[in-house]
Amino acid sequence: MSSGPWAPNPSYNSPEESSGLSYCRDEDHLNSAILQEISEFPEPMPRHRSAKSFSSIRHGVDGLRALGRRLSVTIRRKPSRHNIYASHEGGQEADLAGESAGHAGDGRHRNAWFKGHSINRRPSFRSVSALQTFYAPTANMANFIPGMGFEPPVFPDEYSGGAAARAAAAAQNEMAKTGRDISAVDSKIFDAESGIGIDLRDRSEFSDSELAIVRIADPVAYLPTELMFQVLSYLDPRSLSKAEAVSKSWGKTASSHHVWRSVFRREYDRQGSRPPTMTKKTQSAGLGKTLPNQDWKKMTSVRQALDRRWKEGKAAAIYLQGHTDSVYCVQFDEHKIITGSRDRTIRIWDAHYPWPCLKVIGSPSAQQQRGSAGTYINPQPLGNPPFLSICPPSQAYNDVIDLAVQSPECHNASILCLQFDDEIMVTGSSDFTCIVWDVKNDYKPIRRLVGHRAGVLDCCFDDRYIISCSKDTTICIWDRETGRLVKRLLGHRGPVNALQLRGDLLVSASGDGVAKLWNIASGVCVKEFSSKDHGLACIEFSEDARTILAGGNDQVIYQYDANTGDMIGEIKGHSGLVRSLHLDTLNNRVVSGSYDFSVKVFDSTSGQLSIDLPGWTTSWMLSAKSDYRRIVATSQDSRTVIMDFGYGLDGIELLEE
Repeated sequence: MSSGPWAPNPSYNSPEESSGLSYCRDEDHLNSAILQEISEFPEPMPRHRSAKSFSSIRHGVDGLRALGRRLSVTIRRKPSRHNIYASHEGGQEADLAGESAGHAGDGRHRNAWFKGHSINRRPSFRSVSALQTFYAPTANMANFIPGMGFEPPVFPDEYSGGAAARAAAAAQNEMAKTGRDISAVDSKIFDAESGIGIDLRDRSEFSDSELAIVRIADPVAYLPTELMFQVLSYLDPRSLSKAEAVSKSWGKTASSHHVWRSVFRREYDRQGSRPPTMTKKTQSAGLGKTLPNQDWKKMTSVRQALDRRWKEGKAAAIYLQGHTDSVYCVQFDEHKIITGSRDRTIRIWDAHYPWPCLKVIGSPSAQQQRGSAGTYINPQPLGNPPFLSICPPSQAYNDVIDLAVQSPECHNASILCLQFDDEIMVTGSSDFTCIVWDVKNDYKPIRRLVGHRAGVLDCCFDDRYIISCSKDTTICIWDRETGRLVKRLLGHRGPVNALQLRGDLLVSASGDGVAKLWNIASGVCVKEFSSKDHGLACIEFSEDARTILAGGNDQVIYQYDANTGDMIGEIKGHSGLVRSLHLDTLNNRVVSGSYDFSVKVFDSTSGQLSIDLPGWTTSWMLSAKSDYRRIVATSQDSRTVIMDFGYGLDGIELLEE
């Protein structure tokens, strides 16, 4: 049939048509009406014409249209190629349409329905029960029936089979195809099983009241406070500051101490992910104290200002004057700075204004009596000078005598190295010995470690061992609790200038130009790392024990892979011997001090020079250490310089731990 008001819609095949089964579920008088309509179709029908659906017949009688939609009666000419017989209600045999090789009558594959652009369905009914009846196969149909042409397969009549969802999709597709006014039918589909409502109207047809329900403008007014705290805590500081300006309610929620504490610690608490170390001494991270009503927002603002100063290289210079000769070593924390000098003394300084000397350990020499502020030459920084220079007055000789701890247990030669934690301090000297000091008991000497045959150049320790290296080319491992010599490591052919410990792995750098990686449990050297030309003066071991940095007379900083032993990079920038290295893992910085009178800061990832601080002292830089706020460096000109990037920042004290 090609035209006329009785022309069926060729684009739709009902589930009954796809199965080749025509049947009627209603009363007998309806069957006679159907048969009367069937008789009006012309004969013969083409063999491969698309299936005709009685539901799409256009007729002037509303009852007939409703009847067709309700009964889903399918009219189809049966092909004669393959006949399949099936019993239907009382044993009557019906001729089922079969297609050869799984192809539909129009030449397309039986299961090609999912490849089409759209699936044409009848309009949806106003209830789920009607939708399920509309698509329900016969009761004895256990398995699905493959679809014909572009039609989907027919599944059993179960809620879990998704009949209601398929009906809803069919209704929407039919409306889109026919261009019918969606408001003319029930535009809201509701799945009684899942409870999901689908509104098929265009958003332009929504009323203002309906849109107000769909689009909630202020989640702060609807969500619980705790949930909003959690959501806002994932913002970065800049975005959180913008969120505060949205409205009063947003400002109140976003300015909460709970939110800013989470944001601050996520940005700056990198110690949480740092591998654990054996040492009790940890670097100051600038995370502040956990106090009730702590101003975390202010702390975040201060930390951001501090980071900007680091990027700009903007710092104040505070010169600690008191030693009368070269200051070889330094270590510090948030509260104190400890230095060791060629003048045979160890000085403990207050890390805060006005940076007084709190204690002198050792016997002041006659040379100290001649020391005064007038003997110092003011440096002339080049390139990147401090924005402020402060020189606290040096203390009088009599005051130094009062502060001095004079004991036969003190060193009687230059102090070359030192390390401390919360319990002990270990110092090494040119007198061939190390001394262990009790930090908790006002730095009283505990014991002297005797075993080297030359000056002790460096030392380190953890909870188990104290390790020292010497000009005598050896490394000694001592028991921390008893002071007993546990092991001596041999292998270097020159003075062992520096070492560092990570668990059972120890790295050492020597004047012979070789760095070694040792297993202290076995006492075996497991790897060697060679420089290109000259000896090595300093070494650093990353917290994860994967990277080794070494510097020396080659004027470069070598990067080695601890696992493979390969040299993986060179950091260049110095024009003199690299005397000191410090790896600040928490802040991704490498700080170096050199005989070229400069302290430089490099990015530990890229190796690029980020800060150059030349000429802040008048002689060689012998040692340099850093934390989140400052660099403390010592020089041959007998002074210690604090390069304070946080000086004068409002609220900087909030970051102290």
